[in-house]
Amino acid sequence: MSLSKKAYIISAIILTVLTATGAVFFLNIKGKQDEVVTSSAAEKKSLFAVPVDAVGIWLFESPIEIGESVFKADNLLSGLVQKENSLYKLINKINFLAKSESDFSEVASADALTSIHYSGKNEVSLLFCLNLSSVDASGQELLSARLTEGATVRSRNFNGANLISVAGAEISFYKGYLLASTSPLLVEASVRHLNSGTSIMDNADFSKIASTATFNGNLIFINHQQLGKLFSGLAASKYLGYADFASKLSAWSIATGDVNNSHHLYTGEFVNLKGVGNYASAITPGEKGDIRAHTIAPANTFALFSFTPGSWDNMISSVRAYRELHKKLNLELSMNAAEWIISQNPEEISIAAIPYGGHIEWVTMIRKGKSNPVTKFFSRIFSGKEKLIRDSVLKFDNGGKIRELIGSLFENNKEEYYLNRDNWTIIGSAGILEEFASGRSESFSMDDFISQTPVSGLAEFGGSPFTLSVNMTNMQDTVTSFFRKVIADDISPVLKKVNFGFIQFRMLPDEEKSGFELLLYAKNLEKLPTPPKPEENQGPAGWEQDSIVKVPVGPYELRNFMNGETEYLVQLSNYRLQLADKNLKGIWAVPFETPLRGFVEQIDYMNNGKLQMLFASGNKVYLLDRNGRFVNPYPKAVDDLIMLGPKVYKIDGEYAIMLLHMDNRLRLYDRECRPYPAWSDISTEETIKSFPELLTLGKNHYWILRTQLKTRIYTINGIEVTAALKQKELMPETPVKPYSDEEVIVKTTQGKQIRLNLETGVTKKVK
Repeated sequence: MSLSKKAYIISAIILTVLTATGAVFFLNIKGKQDEVVTSSAAEKKSLFAVPVDAVGIWLFESPIEIGESVFKADNLLSGLVQKENSLYKLINKINFLAKSESDFSEVASADALTSIHYSGKNEVSLLFCLNLSSVDASGQELLSARLTEGATVRSRNFNGANLISVAGAEISFYKGYLLASTSPLLVEASVRHLNSGTSIMDNADFSKIASTATFNGNLIFINHQQLGKLFSGLAASKYLGYADFASKLSAWSIATGDVNNSHHLYTGEFVNLKGVGNYASAITPGEKGDIRAHTIAPANTFALFSFTPGSWDNMISSVRAYRELHKKLNLELSMNAAEWIISQNPEEISIAAIPYGGHIEWVTMIRKGKSNPVTKFFSRIFSGKEKLIRDSVLKFDNGGKIRELIGSLFENNKEEYYLNRDNWTIIGSAGILEEFASGRSESFSMDDFISQTPVSGLAEFGGSPFTLSVNMTNMQDTVTSFFRKVIADDISPVLKKVNFGFIQFRMLPDEEKSGFELLLYAKNLEKLPTPPKPEENQGPAGWEQDSIVKVPVGPYELRNFMNGETEYLVQLSNYRLQLADKNLKGIWAVPFETPLRGFVEQIDYMNNGKLQMLFASGNKVYLLDRNGRFVNPYPKAVDDLIMLGPKVYKIDGEYAIMLLHMDNRLRLYDRECRPYPAWSDISTEETIKSFPELLTLGKNHYWILRTQLKTRIYTINGIEVTAALKQKELMPETPVKPYSDEEVIVKTTQGKQIRLNLETGVTKKVK
């Protein structure tokens, strides 16, 4: 699924910058647990080595501060650290020397920073600067010798500086600084700036901000005016058009971070130097409200944007000034839209991105305030009509007005229909509004989902004029789709190692500044929240059909290979595994610590007539014999967390194991749980909820995968045969009848039967 337009840009602005360094080795920021002495950021000399074109700067109290946060193994987000990166190895060695050898005690207290730069050809590079002004020449020579010992070194002179190439990094000890980068051009740029006596501190705006910013251990600076270049290096091509909005959101952002094992919390402010020219100033300081949209949005809502300013008049006026300055204002439409919005008496306007029917549906929700006496009077007169249209899906005739007043975020919603329900007006497509009208979204809402997770104690849904909440559960691919492939490939495996992720961005009410708070949360939960059992004869809601995978919890039926009787494997409440007889009476139990993933398969692994139990949990597959002993060479770890499985097939007499992973991908493994030869992962836009059938036709094997939208057929290696059918897509419940050694008879979504050649993809009419 792909999240479009500025909607994702707003949520990704800060996350983009934080994740940007993941392309190199991602430097996290750790809050101090002990009280520290605060000072002005401008007092840190490492800033004077940073070239003026920096997009972002991360200032640290010391290099040890980096190591104690970034490189700690128990920090879930530290998975973004590329351990083979030469810059990581260099900084790690500095940390080791600073902590373990007295000769480098002054290095341990030296301020350090990383700055991120666009280096041309759509590449982003990182510069590491360490202030060595308190370390004498002999100490710097000793540090240089220790950092380069045992490695092949090449030296060259550049503008009076000695540049050393060692193990893929370029370093230089110059004018009281250690400069390092994987980009030689970036080190050269820093040398040129030091020679000319210029730096980022010569940027008047930055110098003023740094002089007034309090530094108490760590501080981030983001230059929004340079974000367009960063987008070129980070964002997928389809998002590059929105770099302009990113640069106009604010002039600068500053933030300090508090990092824990499962979450990061960043608190900062937008520095709006262009007045109404910065969009952040439109959400004026001091305004706040409570959010309720998360109580009616369904549990699988991916993103929820909520505007709850204290004065809609003020916000409308500010956005109008912003659009006028950037020559995007349609004054007549804006005036008409303002009249309509005010007539709704809104207390909250939210827009949600909801996975539904195989794609993202956008739904706008307007919560109305209490009616004034005049409104109440006319309400009584027309109460009969109001009852007729309540909970009815009707044509919406005010399209484009919310977009004009608040921003183009709302153009994601086609605004075809609306629904009045309680004190809400809900706008969207007819299908999803019918689901809201049924009330089923409220029976298991986004609020219900979040309240059953540990993030409930950290996330806040009130006291903010604007809040963005993103639930990444089962949506990791949507998050990574924002980035260029080379970066997404690094980020994706990290996000998929946890089954629950949550991002929340909040504007903080403050009369003096545009404050904000950013929460990043990632944790592997033993059990994800599950919906209540649907009412009899009602069935699941549309979004549940789309995104919720049911994981059976057992008891799992087995066959006793000695006498043929039925037995069961039962997972107890403490996760222990118990073998039970046909009456579910326990025979034995063994310790286990995590939930099974819905399947227990029996295989004769030793080929001796005895059956073992194959099952999965976390990212591992286990093999257990009937006596309660785990069988070698299992357990076997796979790359990603397992959603469902294992499902065992026999292909040409050999076992093949299929797993459904958390990223909605089916992968095939051999009997040793190694990736199947020449396998191509099977993935679909809609959620895969069950394993495919194996069809043997002639000498070939095929997979038949059914989802709620359609049936797909794949070769034994995972290549889709039905990809080119287009208008002849197959019904989800179509029979697949063999016609020859190459052809099958199937039914299309138009209800027509066709003959499909699985070797060539050619179709023919059935006579």
